[in-house]
Amino acid sequence: IMTLMSSNKKKEKKFFPIMKGLATGNPKYKVTQKDALKVALRAPGCEGISNILDRIYANSRILTRYMAVPDFTPEQNTDNEELFYTDDSFNVSIQDRMEKYKEVAVPLVVDVCKKAIANAGVKISDIHKLIVVSSTGFLGPSLDCEIIKCLGLPRTTDRSLIGFMGCAAAMNGYRVAMDYVKAHPDKYALLVCVEISSVNTHFKDSTNNAIIHAIFADGAAAAVVSAVEKEELRKGQLVIYDDHSCLMDGTEDGITLSINDDGISCKLSKFLPQYIAKNMGGYVDDFLGKHGQTRADVDFWAIHPGGRRIIEEAQNGLGVTEEQAADSWAVLNEYGNMLSPSVMFVLERVFKRHEEMLARGEEGYKMGLAFSFSPGVGAEGIMLRQVQ
Repeated sequence: IMTLMSSNKKKEKKFFPIMKGLATGNPKYKVTQKDALKVALRAPGCEGISNILDRIYANSRILTRYMAVPDFTPEQNTDNEELFYTDDSFNVSIQDRMEKYKEVAVPLVVDVCKKAIANAGVKISDIHKLIVVSSTGFLGPSLDCEIIKCLGLPRTTDRSLIGFMGCAAAMNGYRVAMDYVKAHPDKYALLVCVEISSVNTHFKDSTNNAIIHAIFADGAAAAVVSAVEKEELRKGQLVIYDDHSCLMDGTEDGITLSINDDGISCKLSKFLPQYIAKNMGGYVDDFLGKHGQTRADVDFWAIHPGGRRIIEEAQNGLGVTEEQAADSWAVLNEYGNMLSPSVMFVLERVFKRHEEMLARGEEGYKMGLAFSFSPGVGAEGIMLRQVQ
């Protein structure tokens, strides 16, 4: 019996999750901060804070964002699409907002999923697990059913929905995908994150609303995840080596999401940057310590581009330089905070540069961390590294 147990143990295989294909996408309306500010200044709900709006938008370190509705860029509405907000009051019911969410989210996620599958070089019939992530819209039947129908995925596809985990939800999605492919190494998982913040616009006379409408934007990202043995990995290929989660103590007010009569809203505490600066060092050190590594071993940092103060305080808490956080700053500048897909936009830039280094015969990145933040406040992250 002991011999048999020993034999079975030797035959046990270890599989490493990898991102076989990754794709990102945005709606067609590209909004400059200058134009977005004009819309905010016209809203009756912002009359009491109009004196600080210019400073909030100017200090955001955001140049452009993308929106799924034409209301912020009427000059780009060449197809004469009907405006979603009929007047400057932005008074729209939650029911109408969710209907619009479905209308604009479905084609966006289907397109991004197709690109991710094509980049992975797999067949649609190879996908057996679907993970859909969103905090800006809720439906039943949900986007998972629409994706299965539009892509022609098998009707037997296993489905998971992750909602209201905010900006960190992609990390939770990766965790579900990792668990699935390690248990089913002969199958592929498709993770898709989509956020349509523009359909939840409701300008109110508060600094918080001014801030969230100055930074939040629309976007989607998808990844095909599989699991392979070490011997099957390409030279220099990065695997999703581990994940790590920590609910910060005493930070419950940091990020609060709510569903209201006039849409889904987010409240960010003025103490949130402090919570991040205070707790991220311990979070990262614990994560790295599990594998006998330190911050000096980290080749790249994919910090969630949640806003200027979020990136700055993550840098301060970790001792990360502006150059090391350059990808996060670049995504924030061009896209704003798209919530859950944002960190995947950062990873897309990292992977592109990594592949370019490998193509030049260089080692590429040996190890890096990607992380973002959820209501709680929770820090959620993954470690990517070479294992050859």
